[in-house]
Amino acid sequence: MLDIDISREFNIYCDESRHTSDPEDRYAVIGGVCCPRGRKHELVGAIHHLKALHKTQGEIGWSRVSPNKLDFYLALQKLFIEHDDLSFRCILVDRLALDHDRFNNGDAELGFYKLYYQLLVHWLNPEDAYYLYLDWQQNSDKNRFATLREMLVRKLQGRARIACLEPVESHKQPLTQLTDLLIGAVGYQWNDRSASPAKLAFCANLAESLGKPNLKYSTALTEPKFNIFKWVGVK
Repeated sequence: MLDIDISREFNIYCDESRHTSDPEDRYAVIGGVCCPRGRKHELVGAIHHLKALHKTQGEIGWSRVSPNKLDFYLALQKLFIEHDDLSFRCILVDRLALDHDRFNNGDAELGFYKLYYQLLVHWLNPEDAYYLYLDWQQNSDKNRFATLREMLVRKLQGRARIACLEPVESHKQPLTQLTDLLIGAVGYQWNDRSASPAKLAFCANLAESLGKPNLKYSTALTEPKFNIFKWVGVK
């Protein structure tokens, strides 16, 4: 067993966007927000403080970005950008490049979890321990989460340690909701959506904070803060 320092334990809160939505949305996004495990309560407290300050109730997330809540969401975005303990990574999937018949025996659900694997296996650092929380969803195969954990453990054996991988209900997890917000923004821009001025403003502000003209870009594997990996599929 690896000798893991408690300061090197991390939580990752994962969610997905547009993988089963409007077929006109070419790109799906699977992503996660990472933070040191010991800072989780402080970060959640900071989110609740912003909600109280802006008189925002209920869940937060991309679908709730609106003109009357834009100030709150920009403040939440600022919290993410300025807090060194928060980082984001997503895998951007061109749905036209998916061939489930060829690679997954026609099982789109299996293909979806293979993409989750690609997101995580290239993210986790050697000698660190990770607690992985995936947004719960109903699967046709009840073993999907256990199988994903088993595959990650096998691949990362002797390197990173998977302390747990389990589904969670997003309405109980503000950091999962933060993931929903960020993957929503990436998906909105990559799918050339423009119906909501508030969402466009959020995307523009986020891109500017990252030193980019917009969110339609991909990064190097080593990009630490806001990592967008464009998956191109297998030819």
